[in-house]
Amino acid sequence: MQAKKTRQNAEYDQIAKGVGFQRGVYAFCRTFIGPVVNILFHIRYKPCKIQSKTFLALGNHTQNLDPAFLVIGTRRHMRFVANASLTKGLAGFFLNPFFGIIPREKGAKGDAAIAAIEANLRAGVSVGMFPEGNRSWDGETEFISPRTARMAKESGAALVTYRITGGYLLRPRWAEHKRRGPMRGELVHEYTPEELASMSEEGIYQAICRDLHVNAYEVQAAHGDLYKGKALAEGLQYAAYLCPRCLRFGTIRTSGNGIHCDCGLSARYLETGWFEKRSLMPFDNFAQWNRFQKQWMNEHSAELRLSTGKPLASDSDFELSRIEHGKIHRLSEHASIALFGDRVEIRHEKQCITCRIDEITGYGTFLSRSMYFNCGPEIRYQLIAHKPVSTLKYYALWRSLSGREYR
Repeated sequence: MQAKKTRQNAEYDQIAKGVGFQRGVYAFCRTFIGPVVNILFHIRYKPCKIQSKTFLALGNHTQNLDPAFLVIGTRRHMRFVANASLTKGLAGFFLNPFFGIIPREKGAKGDAAIAAIEANLRAGVSVGMFPEGNRSWDGETEFISPRTARMAKESGAALVTYRITGGYLLRPRWAEHKRRGPMRGELVHEYTPEELASMSEEGIYQAICRDLHVNAYEVQAAHGDLYKGKALAEGLQYAAYLCPRCLRFGTIRTSGNGIHCDCGLSARYLETGWFEKRSLMPFDNFAQWNRFQKQWMNEHSAELRLSTGKPLASDSDFELSRIEHGKIHRLSEHASIALFGDRVEIRHEKQCITCRIDEITGYGTFLSRSMYFNCGPEIRYQLIAHKPVSTLKYYALWRSLSGREYR
């Protein structure tokens, strides 16, 4: 027993190694870089003070700099869970020692990341994460896995929920250009270990979802905020993959503040983030449009699976890479993809790669023009588009075709 305890203490010491240095880095960044970030993003923080020494901090995800906002707003050190790609190469050379990133492979099972989070918390190192896993596409908080609640309950640490508003409309995930407008950050609740112990997993899960839920359009309407900029609609075609009028994939086009499809659909995107009421658009904002897309995909999954002769979606001009056992192999600069009801086909100069839908264990998007999928336990294909393409439609179709509810 004593030997086991000694090993655990040695493990915790190893995990906590470098924390003092990282706290100094955080303090420097808050003091000298934080004010610049606050000015650039027009963000205001509601004053708060976290009482717990060690905690798991959860936030909603709207901007790439959300970890910085969370640190500035709480004035506390924490290690963040982030895309594993940030821990490799030149980025990893700086981020790992300075910030102690906890890697999470996108599209893969999160067991290793969860184990690392729990180990850090047991070692007395606070951890920050954004349980949606991705920035919101439509301004409404994305699905949060119930597994997050189990981890919070079993960690033995406090749980902190932090909400950021205004971040989505300031720079929607799909947008080509940043806007000018306000952001706000506030601590929603701090749950002590004793409180968590008295709550059920379901109760904790409901509390997390409630605390982190944001509808950007409801917030905008409540405050009357404006988000001014140029070409406000450009890029929406990345996220608006299904035309509500003709029900075709990938036909939406944008220019300036305008949105249109060759079937006659048209709309104008306003500085409020809403669509102009006089537009020929059946929705008031993109959150409503996206709910329609998801519902349509769920309701028509059976008929979509029957499309095995003609692709449901296809695009060309991708950079294609295969990631196998952690090693990246560049395959082509000019690949194409076609998704059918039962398979995905990727063609490039040397071959056609076919992967059945039921063989794809994970599928996701990264930034606006990048997507990846796992074909088997060890092989991942990554495609980066050289031109505007809705990669989100492939993720949505995969979820529908594979029987996964799209929420």
